[in-house]
Amino acid sequence: MSYGAIAALVVLALVIVGFVLGRARARARARARNRPLHSLANFYGYFVSWLVGLPGFLLLFGWLVFQPQALDLLTAASVRAQLADVPASQLEAVGLDQDIDIAKFVEDVQAIADGGFQNAETEALIKDVVDYFSRTLDSASQAYGAQILVRFQQELNAVSSSREPSEDLPADLRALVERYVQLEPAVQSRFKLAIDDLFRLEREQLALSSQFASQAMVDTLLVDKPALALALAKEFRTRDRLSQIMMLGVVGGVSVLLLLLGLRQADPAFRARNNVERIIIALLILSSTIAVLTTIGIVASLIFESLRFFERVPLQDFLFGLQWSPQIALRAEQAGQSGAFGAVPIFAGTVVIMLVAMLVSGPIGLMTAVYLSEYAPKIVRNLAKPLIEVLAGVPTVVYGFFALLTVGPVIRAAAESMGFSVPTQSAIAAGSVMGIMIIPFISSLSDDVINAVPQSLRDGSLAVGATKSETMTKVIFPAALPGIVGAFLLAISRAIGETMIVVMAAGRAANLTANPFEAVTTVTVQIVALLTGDQEFDSAKTLSAFALGLVLFVVTLILNVIALRIVQKYRERYD
Repeated sequence: MSYGAIAALVVLALVIVGFVLGRARARARARARNRPLHSLANFYGYFVSWLVGLPGFLLLFGWLVFQPQALDLLTAASVRAQLADVPASQLEAVGLDQDIDIAKFVEDVQAIADGGFQNAETEALIKDVVDYFSRTLDSASQAYGAQILVRFQQELNAVSSSREPSEDLPADLRALVERYVQLEPAVQSRFKLAIDDLFRLEREQLALSSQFASQAMVDTLLVDKPALALALAKEFRTRDRLSQIMMLGVVGGVSVLLLLLGLRQADPAFRARNNVERIIIALLILSSTIAVLTTIGIVASLIFESLRFFERVPLQDFLFGLQWSPQIALRAEQAGQSGAFGAVPIFAGTVVIMLVAMLVSGPIGLMTAVYLSEYAPKIVRNLAKPLIEVLAGVPTVVYGFFALLTVGPVIRAAAESMGFSVPTQSAIAAGSVMGIMIIPFISSLSDDVINAVPQSLRDGSLAVGATKSETMTKVIFPAALPGIVGAFLLAISRAIGETMIVVMAAGRAANLTANPFEAVTTVTVQIVALLTGDQEFDSAKTLSAFALGLVLFVVTLILNVIALRIVQKYRERYD
């Protein structure tokens, strides 16, 4: 068990002890002085628990957060100090220089301290593997060598799952697998990464025999580290262990002192309830502040990165451009286009899919809510509502498979039977399945809102002669309108933010069209595509993702404002 877990358990134990002793001490003092407690006895226990737990856990959290940064700074300082005293000729002999990337070197030191690099036994095994495949590729075809390499990878995965090596393996290869089993688990993972490097070279169709035989390839796989890194790793482990022990001592000592202080406050005249309420109010204010600051941070990051994008691409070209093609070269050796960042096709695709989804989910969800809340027998309601809500728990990737393999082909076949040509991936396929997915958001929330309307309104309407339908449309629906608008707004936001279904069922083609039977893309899909894979945060291609996110945020904000205006205009108030 780690020192952090032990410290957390110590603080938790002191919190429980504080509650028990605080309550008991307050009662004992009240009996000894023959006077009543100001607050209930439990509040004295709550006060001591809060006094111990809050600072204790905050101190532990802060220590765990800032300890790695402090260790990195100390290790970096040690690296600079030791490199300054080493002659340049000795540094070159071990592959270092005065301009070394300190941050990368510190990462290597940490990896060594964690046991992530090979020991001598592993180095010997990797060299034998290299020799084996070098001989295999020299004496056999390229395809056979690649086949043996894949088989070796499969065997490594199999024995990692506690299975014996296959009996039909060649003797030499089986011996290598058995030596792999003897390695430590952390070293095994590093060894498998080295083998993955070999497999990568095979997939890139390099001259494998020469690559395997070269000492440079062996050195790359072994990741040899100089004595300086090993010495610093030992120093890093010592500092880390000392820091963990200090954390346990400081957190435990502070918690004990706070426990004693809290027990001194457990007096009959002490206003325990008032102080506990102040602590709770302070926590609520802190939570609200964190939520507000998080929102401000998200907006600020979007605005900052978007401004960097608009320095490269004019705002009017982005908002009103009709061509989206952000495939530009990130490095000098890459081939790429100059890039076109007109986002209108993306916005159009987002709106089309959202409208299709709402046309499916809106009427079905709202009518389902009305039926379940006002017309359905109790047994039907108790059975149907959970079944409908199951739709919200289905992973979106399952909906994507359903749209791609079932809905898309059905729509295409139906269109072909009428003489039209419709691709399998289309906006109507993605929107229809997305509409099914968000039905529970509308039906369940609207049902809860309708049921929250006071029964007295229904009784009064029926008493003056209104029918059940008139009561629903003239009384219940206006009263429930704010909640229903909120349900629709949530569904729209869910439709705009969906990604997986669109990727699988609508594709990534940025087509400017209002035809739901064509392939389109959305804002969220493009954001994922732009921030995945090889990227540079100084390029217009990557920064355009933040501009798209900012537009999405503004659109959502406008939808909220419109919804509030609708609610304020049509809401009916009842005393």
